[in-house]
Amino acid sequence: MTTTNLINGIVNFVNDTVIEDSAVCEALLSFDDRAVPAPLTKFYFAFLIGQDKVDLENIDTEECCQRTQITVSMNCYAPPGESAIGVCAYAEQVLDRVIAEYAGLMGSYEIGTAVIDDYLKALKIPCKLHFRFEQCPAFNVSGTIIRPYADFLCKTHVNDTAVHLSPADRARISAPFVCGTYNGLGPLNTVTISLGFRPLLVYVFALNAPAVKLDSNYNTLLNFTDCAVVGLSNDYIHITAGGFTVTAEDSMHYNTAMRALNESGVTYGYLAVK
Repeated sequence: MTTTNLINGIVNFVNDTVIEDSAVCEALLSFDDRAVPAPLTKFYFAFLIGQDKVDLENIDTEECCQRTQITVSMNCYAPPGESAIGVCAYAEQVLDRVIAEYAGLMGSYEIGTAVIDDYLKALKIPCKLHFRFEQCPAFNVSGTIIRPYADFLCKTHVNDTAVHLSPADRARISAPFVCGTYNGLGPLNTVTISLGFRPLLVYVFALNAPAVKLDSNYNTLLNFTDCAVVGLSNDYIHITAGGFTVTAEDSMHYNTAMRALNESGVTYGYLAVK
């Protein structure tokens, strides 16, 4: 895949969609100006293969996708009797359609000063089309032609999260969990922890206390640790869109076991997995 494929797509789009009458105007691929037939009987948009320019940002970075800029040269030729102002206006109409078709890839274009072509003896207006997009690192650069092993226009490839990590995935890998503490508020109160994300798992435990403790006054086992997982019910740790909440049982019960995740005066730690 080379810049020829990109320009060939533009030529086909202009001829098939933009130009209404092929007897009046035609777009074509050319390696130089001589591909335009003489004498001119209609307008020609000649995209000049080999005069394109490829710029890779951060060219030394080969491990990640980078931005690529391509400048494509094009000459607009006019048959005898046409004015430079009219030809420029016609070129603008065509290029505006191209920039709309290639939105997200083509950023802008330039229309130069009209001159007389010595070979064709016709009015010629040079134009430049500027493209900028993500480029996969699977490439070779040879002169001004870029030949990727994967996709040339690879914006879709770059945004494919099955191939490339999304920003959320990268954040999750670099910081897969969050730790913190909270102070217990006692029965009938709720502790709300805001994390800024919906955790997949929350593990709560009392600091400086055993996981299970016997309260001899009520002959009751107090469980100072518990966890909750998205999709699994837990009456005391409730996972929310932005974090989690912790509640306590209403009161102590005799001869039983109960969770003690929000006891007044107790400091708890938590681990929340993204």
